[in-house]
Amino acid sequence: MGLVDSVRQGLDSTCVAQGSLVKAGCRVSLGGAPDQRLVLDFDRPEAPTGPGGGRCDYLFVADDFRNTDWVAPIECKRGALKTSQVVKQLRAGAAVAEDLIPSGSDFRFRPIAATGSVPKAERQQLKKSRNFIRCHGKLEAVRLIKCGDKLIKGLSSP
Repeated sequence: MGLVDSVRQGLDSTCVAQGSLVKAGCRVSLGGAPDQRLVLDFDRPEAPTGPGGGRCDYLFVADDFRNTDWVAPIECKRGALKTSQVVKQLRAGAAVAEDLIPSGSDFRFRPIAATGSVPKAERQQLKKSRNFIRCHGKLEAVRLIKCGDKLIKGLSSP
């Protein structure tokens, strides 16, 4: 069984997003993304996010995309990004991913923020290790893409 099927088990299908991802006026295209994928919309009532606290907008899970499985919490912000808020939201998404993804799964982890603009000071803050996001022992910096970009741009960046 692939990672997508493992995560899909026990989820309410109403929390699965279809088509482009759009939140707060910021759109992320799934063009070029693998067919074997699952995108959870954490704003839907049946999403597995738990009560209270911050949360990111989406969780992207894909099987065998560029020879690996992928897990990517995604936050969409049309306006200027604020590091502390985005990091908090992406960490909450990564915590949900840790609950959903079976231990020992082999995947690449990539937290992604899609935004309209990122002030230079905020971009520098995102590069600091204290703002990295952890999931199943994998520690990664937040990757930035622009609103309107394809998600694969965030997955493809180094």
